[in-house]
Amino acid sequence: MGQLAIGCSLNESRDPGTIYAMASAGADVVFIDQEHNLRNSETVFDLVAHAHGAGITPLVRPPHIDYAWITRLLDAGCQSLLIPHVRQPSEVRDLLELAHYHPQGRRGVAIVGGANVNYQAIDDPVEAMRQANDNLLLSLVIETPEAVDSLDELLVPGIGMALVGNGDLAQLYGVPGTTNHRLVVEAQEQVRKMCAEKGIAYGVFQPDPNAITDEIAQGAQFIVHGGVLLFIRQAVRHFRETANKAALESRGAGVPDTVLPISQATLRSS
Repeated sequence: MGQLAIGCSLNESRDPGTIYAMASAGADVVFIDQEHNLRNSETVFDLVAHAHGAGITPLVRPPHIDYAWITRLLDAGCQSLLIPHVRQPSEVRDLLELAHYHPQGRRGVAIVGGANVNYQAIDDPVEAMRQANDNLLLSLVIETPEAVDSLDELLVPGIGMALVGNGDLAQLYGVPGTTNHRLVVEAQEQVRKMCAEKGIAYGVFQPDPNAITDEIAQGAQFIVHGGVLLFIRQAVRHFRETANKAALESRGAGVPDTVLPISQATLRSS
């Protein structure tokens, strides 16, 4: 990931059309979060397939490191995983083992021409396993004090990217909601420097477009810039403000700050 990549979160959306809209707007990655959302596996697998169809990368965050989660997501064709709440080097070793085929790991083998090989007939399964290993992106969210203290042992060969989870990190440092606290800022700087030293991509969650220039200047190669809920709120708020201004100018009268619910009877009588 040598150039800047932009990702957007689906949040709670299950609509595949949203992925195509993100792709057409220039997103490189769609972030599908299973830590904080309740989609079932079939829905996630469908969204992953639609992301490939739209030509953008599906980045899925499973809730934890688990054989079933890792294996099923990879076999569904998702080659990019973002792992939350890592604390110990042993967890990263488990992740690398579960996600890689021989010789790097012990990923379960089910090469039968399905999503994990893009539905291609496979004549050489060993070559297919090698390609799967080579095209895998495993990323960590650094969001615990233990992870910050063990960075050198977590960011090892096989880990391709790291992001800082400022919200959880602030809470676990005892300063919830204060993501600009000295401890959080220092942790983010440690991650940035360690990524640069080890040749690992450095990513950030940054919904504020005014802060993106600084993030890029500080080395961010991947930015998750908000998600569906943020985009809807911004667009509707902007339209509401524009409409209020237009109505005020055209009528020469004040417009209420809030809009009262409109009933079916009101619409019929207007």
